Amino acid sequence: MARQHQDIEDIIKSFEKYALGDIRHNKCKPIAAFILSICFIDQLSSFRYDYTIKYKKRAPWIFRDYMKAYDKIGTKIYEYFRNGLIHNYSSKGQFDIDNVGYEDVAYFDDGNIIHINTNVFISYLEKAFEELVNDFRTVEKIKKNAEETSKHFPVLVDTRK
Repeated sequence: MARQHQDIEDIIKSFEKYALGDIRHNKCKPIAAFILSICFIDQLSSFRYDYTIKYKKRAPWIFRDYMKAYDKIGTKIYEYFRNGLIHNYSSKGQFDIDNVGYEDVAYFDDGNIIHINTNVFISYLEKAFEELVNDFRTVEKIKKNAEETSKHFPVLVDTRK
């Protein structure tokens, strides 16, 4: 039996309430907020692009298309954090993740370690989400992809009435 797609506004509301809401709630905890941010980027990429394309390929496209300040290191961020940070709490010594310092740049590469301020990263993610919401609402191909993805990976919804 084929599952019915979710309404685009329900998808957007879920992203805002659950994924982005949890990121904002944990902003004072930089590692937790960053892990949740990477998970959100995964989720957004499956709804924005064809969900059948592997995460490893499509998730960095969020950086390329919506978080351009991180495009140069987007693939590296994804590769080191999708598995390393989420499963091992490690960036293999490649990144410093904190919410103090480097408040005026997207990231700082000192030649040894890439420093990312999570508050800055989250502000770029929030702007990217605003752009994505606009695309979900106005670009028919993107909206249809999100609806198709929701058939296979339905978003969380508040079922309490």
